[in-house]
Amino acid sequence: MFKQFTTPRYWLFGPTLCLLSGCAVHRVDEEANLLEVEVPASFSEPATGASLPNDWNYSWWESFEDEDLNRLIETGLATNFGLRQYVARIEQATALARRAGANLYPSLDLTAGYGSEWDGKTGARESRDRTDSSGLGVLLRWELDVWGRLSSIRRAENMAAQATVEDWLGARLLLSSAIAETYFEIKERLRQLEVIQAQLEINESLLKLTTLRFGQGQSSIVDVLQQQEQLEATLARVPLTEAQIGQLEYSLDVLLGQTPGAGAMVTSSFLGRPPPLPSVGIPAQLLTRRPDLRGAQKRVLAFDYDVGVSVADQFPSLVLGGSIDWRGDPSLGDEITAVFARLAAPLFNAGELRGEVSFRKARLDEALAGYSERYLSALFEVEAALLEERKNEERLVLVEKQLDTAQRLLSEARNRFSQGLTDYLPVFTSLSIVQNLEREVVSSRRSVLSARVGLHRALGGPILNPDTPVLLSSLNE
Repeated sequence: MFKQFTTPRYWLFGPTLCLLSGCAVHRVDEEANLLEVEVPASFSEPATGASLPNDWNYSWWESFEDEDLNRLIETGLATNFGLRQYVARIEQATALARRAGANLYPSLDLTAGYGSEWDGKTGARESRDRTDSSGLGVLLRWELDVWGRLSSIRRAENMAAQATVEDWLGARLLLSSAIAETYFEIKERLRQLEVIQAQLEINESLLKLTTLRFGQGQSSIVDVLQQQEQLEATLARVPLTEAQIGQLEYSLDVLLGQTPGAGAMVTSSFLGRPPPLPSVGIPAQLLTRRPDLRGAQKRVLAFDYDVGVSVADQFPSLVLGGSIDWRGDPSLGDEITAVFARLAAPLFNAGELRGEVSFRKARLDEALAGYSERYLSALFEVEAALLEERKNEERLVLVEKQLDTAQRLLSEARNRFSQGLTDYLPVFTSLSIVQNLEREVVSSRRSVLSARVGLHRALGGPILNPDTPVLLSSLNE
């Protein structure tokens, strides 16, 4: 049995020399302001009403106080297949982050072997000499993170994993708003169908009246044909409206992770007013409230750490290790022990490493510009949603007022027609205006509700995400 030690004398010379000569590593400031645009102090569009809680930890759709809407959204968040794909991406990114973190620690490998050798013929008896050998060894290898290359890789993967979590949160927000908008559109079409059915009854009644007056010589055939055409035009709206209801119900089924026609039925046609307009806060809060902006920030930091990796690749790498081997013929009788330190530095690569640094810096610049552009888009979405809701509300008030006037005009026209003071044309004209306005009022009410949904989507919710702390903490294990 014997021992062998291999110990380099100057394994710290290379890194020490590089440190003394001023080798610069890349530092990442995770708290730095990444925006390249000025953040306004407030939104241009006014928003008054109920204040949103500071903790931002509740679900926005609950403010509508609609149990059916709550049930549908909660079902969709639990069963939608698109969200399941995002969860799988989180698991993939988390695994990559853990794998990158493992490189910071020493690796320990175990090797074992057994072999036999024959050297051929050795004498008249043509016998073969046989040699048996066996071995068992343990190898320790540890790359020192002198320039922060390994830690930068780990932080880059960690940021990328956190960005996938934000993607999942953003997908939950988009899904909830898509379900809500589809839900309100179905209710609108159901209400439109009810309005059309009521209009059909009125048109049939007026057709009987004009036909009767025509038979009595008090009306012309033109009046009868005009009312007949009005009835048929109204009746023709029924199949189209029913088709739209069916298509929207199929779309809602898919959003809920069900086969089209599975029965995600909406039975109520009531379209109420939205809750009081919430206080939207200040533009700076969008950076922390919107999942897409948080995700974009994480990706910028990930690209910044990637720059650090490429910079560290230009510096020497230092690997320490050791091994213990037991060998024998055939028993493990000899022990060989070795320690080593290996220093490797790039000497010539025709600018490949510098090119990689330039590439990753340019990619970082692209991500920074994209982050600022995304923030501007978020500001636009909030401003546009506030403006849309305000103008839709103004339009709804005016259309309802116009409908009230048109109904009064129709009533007067019918009275004068029944008294023989005028022909049927004023009745027909007023009837067409009233029925169009009745349908327009329904659409306007749904537009106000959809604008509120769009406002919550632009603000980033709020949406309750109970699984987020678990997912985020798992990245740091």
